[in-house]
Parts: sequence; C-alpha cells; structure tokens
Amino acid sequence: MTEVEITTPRGVALSGTLTEPVDAKGSVVVFAHSFLGDRHSSGRFDRLAGAYRAAGYATMRFDFSGCGLSGDDAITTAHQVEDLRSVCAWLADRGYANQIIHAHSFGAVTALKARPSQAKTMILTSPVTGPMLFDWSQIFSPEQLDELEAHGATRIPDDGPGPREWFVITRETLLDLSLNKSDELLTDLPYPLLIVFDADDLEVDIVEQAQENFTILPAGSRIHIAHEAQFSDPEQTEALVDISVRWATARVNPRMASRVAKPESSVA
Repeated sequence: MTEVEITTPRGVALSGTLTEPVDAKGSVVVFAHSFLGDRHSSGRFDRLAGAYRAAGYATMRFDFSGCGLSGDDAITTAHQVEDLRSVCAWLADRGYANQIIHAHSFGAVTALKARPSQAKTMILTSPVTGPMLFDWSQIFSPEQLDELEAHGATRIPDDGPGPREWFVITRETLLDLSLNKSDELLTDLPYPLLIVFDADDLEVDIVEQAQENFTILPAGSRIHIAHEAQFSDPEQTEALVDISVRWATARVNPRMASRVAKPESSVA
C-alpha cells in the first residue's frame, strides 16, 4: 500500500492510496466517491478494493479535491472531472493502461462526464443518471442559503473522522447536483456499463431513472437490482462484491500486461 499525491493541472494536490498485489500487471480499479464522501465511502470501497485485489487488480482509492486528505477546493463536478482524469493519467504513466472505474452515487456523474480515455468499463453503484429535485431549505440552514446568495459559496462542516473541518460548495455545486441530463451522461459511451442498485435505492427515483434510459446505454450494459440487500450495511455487501468482480474480470483481464513488449532488433 502506497500513499500518493497527484497534482491536478490547476495545482490542487490529490491524496490517494495505491495498492498493488505482488502479481499485478497493467490493470487497476479506480474508485470515485460520492458528494461529500472520501476514498473509503463508509468502508464500502475498502471492502470492494480488497475483493478486486484478490482477483489480481491493483486499486486506487483517492479523495476528490476539497474532500478527505486532498487539497482545499470548492466541490464542483468540473473540478472532480479534472481530478479523475488526472488520477487516470498518472496511473497510465506508471504502466496501468487497463483501467476500470468503480463510482458510487454522484461519483457516477463525475465518471460519466470525465470518461477517462484509459477506462475500459465502468461499474456504477447507486448512480445518479439524470436530474434530481431538492428542497435546499431542508438541506442547508438559512444562514448558508443567504451566504450562497450573497457570495456564491458557503461552508458545510465535515463531521467525519478525518482532519478536514469544512467542505466548500458554490451555486455551481447545486446545479451540478440537480440539473444533470441523462442523454448527456449516457450517450456515446465507448463500452458497456454495469449499474447496481440495492433495496434502499428503490425508495428514491434513481432506479426508475436508469431503467427509463436503458435503451441509450451501450450494447451489453446491465442494470442489476439487489432487492434484498442494503449495501450501506457491511454485512450485506457480498452480492455487490460478487457481481462487481465478475463484471470486471469478464471485460478487463487483471493479468493483462500494461504494454506489448517490443521485439528485439536483429543484425543480419
């Protein structure tokens, strides 16, 4: 396990954990966490990463800018798209030419917009794939809403276990959360997707949203609903682990070499 720091083109340092099995070749799973999350995703990514490594993949878990241990920044989709592309390019420079993106919730919006050229497929858990309706007055305090209106940005306390004290969101952040378009996210993807929902997702609109747009997904894509499971419970993630690893190994060989060896030249 190696703690790494990757600097984005705009100069923000991203903190990540790259873990490489001893027999890892050129294949890696890159995790994209959700809004106000971090590289652990409440332990979900840690468990998934262990399963991917057991199958032979290296794994990269990282914090988006403004989250976790990464540098301070306003949390916007544009920033996170640059973050994800920076991480994937950094991995490619180190020989990881075959990449799988595993994204959760709003992390899927970032992954679908970023579409890193190194990715061969995506696995999206509880993804948002279109517009969402929010009552911001139920989410933010009157003081925060006033600050957003007056200054275009506000801070949200981070009550997680890490050292970060605040998240910074902007008016652009609110648009990023609510005004995504399904056709822009899902059209013309170069590879099939696996989309996985659990029982909790059936209580909101995201399952129906994805199902309604299934016809615009690339051929070979799949939507799986684990009706009896709640993946927020670590004891109920086995179905998610199993289907994710099976999808990954069917599309990206974990033992695939990073690059084709060049033939040695000969002298007549």
